[in-house]
Amino acid sequence: MIRAAAALLLLPSLAPAQAIAIPPGAQSKSIELPAKEFHEECLELAAGQRLDYDFAAAKTVKFNIHYHAGGKVLYAVRKSARHARGVYTSRKTQGYCMMWTNPHSLSIALSYHFDK
Repeated sequence: MIRAAAALLLLPSLAPAQAIAIPPGAQSKSIELPAKEFHEECLELAAGQRLDYDFAAAKTVKFNIHYHAGGKVLYAVRKSARHARGVYTSRKTQGYCMMWTNPHSLSIALSYHFDK
């Protein structure tokens, strides 16, 4: 009983150390991507700002980083992969979207991380 109480007293002191380890702009997510559906994560990047990304999926997904200009969708990155890691540096300040599309007939697990 005394050990359990001591462990509970230590928990609040561990929380701030864990929060410091996560970079301010970093995000990680895990989702179930339905069959024949897509998932987007959109963000604003300043000119010259880097976007570090990586993802892992149970099966190959179609991945892209795109932006909209003049009524068109323009692609900065396009690939099909189960795992990918990369860095994209924006050419100008605007909104960008990372998009994953599941071409399969069953849903799949997708995990991703990005930092700007």
